Amino acid sequence: MSATTPATDQDVSVKTPKASQINRYQRVLHEYMESNLSRAFPLNYQFTEEELSTVTPESILKWMNKKICGDANVDMLHGDIPTPVRCSHHVLDFYKKSISYFMPNKGQVWDPETKRGNPTRSKDINNLIKKVKEVGESAEGEPKKRKRDTISTETATLTIPPVPQLTLPSAQSTITVPLSAAVAPHNAIPVQNVLRRLVAQNTQFIELFGTFSETMKQFQTNLRINNQQILAEINALGSVAPPSAKEGGDDLGTSV
Repeated sequence: MSATTPATDQDVSVKTPKASQINRYQRVLHEYMESNLSRAFPLNYQFTEEELSTVTPESILKWMNKKICGDANVDMLHGDIPTPVRCSHHVLDFYKKSISYFMPNKGQVWDPETKRGNPTRSKDINNLIKKVKEVGESAEGEPKKRKRDTISTETATLTIPPVPQLTLPSAQSTITVPLSAAVAPHNAIPVQNVLRRLVAQNTQFIELFGTFSETMKQFQTNLRINNQQILAEINALGSVAPPSAKEGGDDLGTSV
């Protein structure tokens, strides 16, 4: 038995993932097994069935605890989860799926009495992921509202024409009107700041999608295209000459 040739289960019908996805699963397994067995392995090491049989829900929970808060010995399953958490429930679920893919009895629910089955299907692991999800949703609610209020206050002070709407990324251009042609020179810097926040937000999504399925690659590419278009607008705004002292703070197009 090896990590690249996981055991099959006749009772489970699972779509075979792509090779690139299996490689991501294997990287997660490699990191976990080094922690589980307290030794280093080559990146291309083929784990035996005997080594995989050492995997237990308890060892997975400790490894996840360290991922969540940096301390493997914190009992977050029965106690409070420190905030902010270092990884989301999406990432934990991906870790679980990755390890499960290589388990010899991956089609069986874990039996805590006989210690048989797939350890990633333990109720404790599912409960921990669920708890992290609840904590994350609770912590995100109010800050998100405050962030929206802050952005609304900032944009309300800008004396600029309505900014063309930025739609969801697609293969085509998402900015229908060049902002550099619509924004007055003395408002270029505030608009640049808003666009930089959009770039930072898109970059966070790009990094997050790196752990997702191959089906997300197209959306990731479109986000990069969107960022390039926004950065082009930032550069264009930076090249706009500021108004002269004679013009004062008047917008472009105002007659004297």
